[in-house]
Amino acid sequence: MEEQKKRKVEDLNGENVVSNEQLRSLLDPLPKNQLVDLLSKLGCQYPSIAEEIKSVASADPANRKLFVRGLSWNTTSETLCAAFKEHGEIEEGAVIVDKASGKSRGYGFITYKDIEATRKALEAPSKLIDGRMAVCILACEGVPTVGANPDQAQRKLYIGGLSPEITNESLLTFFGTYGEIEEGSVAYDKETNKSRGFGFITYKTVEAAKKAIDTPQKMFGVSKVRVIIAAIYILVHFGKSYNCKLSN
Repeated sequence: MEEQKKRKVEDLNGENVVSNEQLRSLLDPLPKNQLVDLLSKLGCQYPSIAEEIKSVASADPANRKLFVRGLSWNTTSETLCAAFKEHGEIEEGAVIVDKASGKSRGYGFITYKDIEATRKALEAPSKLIDGRMAVCILACEGVPTVGANPDQAQRKLYIGGLSPEITNESLLTFFGTYGEIEEGSVAYDKETNKSRGFGFITYKTVEAAKKAIDTPQKMFGVSKVRVIIAAIYILVHFGKSYNCKLSN
């Protein structure tokens, strides 16, 4: 007992207190995953540490900014913000538009005031906006590129032969019977805003995509549509010219 009291007195006198420099020297060589595990455990044990972690993370706008792709050409900054405000207060939001036409380029950004709102939005990244299934990710993760998801080529389908009256909503409803959809839309002409007679659907799983192409030709509305893996369609119809574009 006397020994414990003696140690407490020494701690109060600062003799056994670890300095900031000493802590940094201990933490510096640790890999990121160990630091994350350590802070997570401390945050769970001590609410004040958890609040400090949230405060530091929220201070950087990069941790609160979302990139939203798959938007309709008619989506405005106002409708984009309206779709995402359910998760929390928005600091700023904007659809990126073409300078010449003034129409949406199909993507935009949302920045929340609180990191917790960002987390909630990312829990359900797919969202129906103006009839199109849009998808959001953290903007700091970068714009998705070809090959970013190894199985995406197996999940994305080309739908050809769509009749003019088919809308984004009816396309998503019809093909949603085969499985959960990540994103999908009818291809519209930017100038006339009329359907070009085809569209794309990306499922969340390869299994759902396989179900959709089990019957590659099916009646949809008044037309018989053709369903094929999008990557195969592009290679068949564009051949060498497409391969050259990819290799450049």
